[in-house]
Amino acid sequence: MSSIVIVVVALGALAWLALLVATGLRGRSSEEIPPNLELFKTDDELETSRLDRVLAVSVILAGFLAISLPVYWLGEVDRQEGFEHEFEELAIERGEHHVDEFACASCHGAGLVGGVASYVDARSGIQVSWLAPALNDIYYRYSRDEVKFWLQYGRANSPMPAWGELGNGPMNDAQLEETLDYLEHIQIGQADALAATEAQIQLAINALDQADGVVATSIENQAELIEFYETAPEVLARVAPVAEAARQLLDAAGEGIDVDEDGLADRVEAALTAATAQAEATGYAPLAGFAKTFDPRNPDTGGVGDGDLVTATAAVARLEEAALTLQIATDNQERLLEQAEFGLAFLEQAAEERLYSFDIQAVADATFDGDVAKATRAIGVYQANCARCHTSGYSEGPAFTQEAGSGGFGPALWEGRPNVQFLDVESMKEFIANGSEIGKGYGVNGIGRGYMPGFGAVLTGEDLDLVIEYLRGETLR
Repeated sequence: MSSIVIVVVALGALAWLALLVATGLRGRSSEEIPPNLELFKTDDELETSRLDRVLAVSVILAGFLAISLPVYWLGEVDRQEGFEHEFEELAIERGEHHVDEFACASCHGAGLVGGVASYVDARSGIQVSWLAPALNDIYYRYSRDEVKFWLQYGRANSPMPAWGELGNGPMNDAQLEETLDYLEHIQIGQADALAATEAQIQLAINALDQADGVVATSIENQAELIEFYETAPEVLARVAPVAEAARQLLDAAGEGIDVDEDGLADRVEAALTAATAQAEATGYAPLAGFAKTFDPRNPDTGGVGDGDLVTATAAVARLEEAALTLQIATDNQERLLEQAEFGLAFLEQAAEERLYSFDIQAVADATFDGDVAKATRAIGVYQANCARCHTSGYSEGPAFTQEAGSGGFGPALWEGRPNVQFLDVESMKEFIANGSEIGKGYGVNGIGRGYMPGFGAVLTGEDLDLVIEYLRGETLR
């Protein structure tokens, strides 16, 4: 519709311009006469032919306006909708650029379906992999304003930094809004969101069975870290000279005969082959499989298209990185060992206490009339949806998880607090389903801050009932 209007208006404008030019040129003589000496039209001419022409043109123009304006008006709605759609598409495109620029996927996973972020546990000083939530279903749990709050200010005591200017982050308000537009654009359908929730519940249930093994692996890794710190000076003495020699060889890469013309002199290729083999022979674990073989007659010994010079440069950089890591460990050996040993003691105590575990039979007997299946499901729902905020350390892994309901970002749920806060099941269910709203009261004396998400769109009514029954039961401390 808008294209037709533009064509009609353009043709009308051209016709009007042609008429003005023709009228201006008509009647001009070859000899210019000053306007004040030229005889003008007679009254008969002015009131007949000239007036008729002017009136005819006016009628034509009025007719054109009478037709074009309604036609233009008829296309206005579509035109405005087109502008809005174009603006939305540009905003989404810019939002995707912000997500890529600030590497949101590095924590929240490819496609923002959930991932892990590196973080140092405050209790043990151990570096952990913090569970970062999915963002492709976040609008089912939070409103747009609430999501903006988390982006603006981040989440303290977690890997989530502040991204907005008000939180001293790098994004201005327009960038935040565009990021929100992109997140809204990638939201999955509710059926898919329910399916994802179901998968998370099953993973949480399975994780309980695997928790002891995960903690044991954490203890093994910590013991290896201690061994690394203890042997760092000795290993450094073997690795550092090789790294230094390899750098000198690479700096002289172009000096001498280069048969395959790959930027590495033949003698350098032979020497680097020996150096990388020597580096692997040091026994330093990160250099396992490090040896390279450079062929002076082949410019791309690896056969991957990078060329020997690129391969050699990367190998020397890796070797220098290993030497630097060992140097830092050696320089700070005493402090790092003390910290690592403290962390090991923490992990061993966690394995002994098993605060991350549940006595499902006890929960079933106390709350679900002995129904183990119901108790298992209720605990799975809690672990997948509530533990992140209401169980301290849950996002850091089982070794760092405290007792269920111990509180963290959200309040503790011990000592019957759910029953005190909510006098009946229905009010509690409504709160969990809808979440909190800033300044709006809930339960008994509760004041919403907007931190509590709503789970009504991603949990079935049956699962809501199960988790409420578990929370109001007698097995939480």
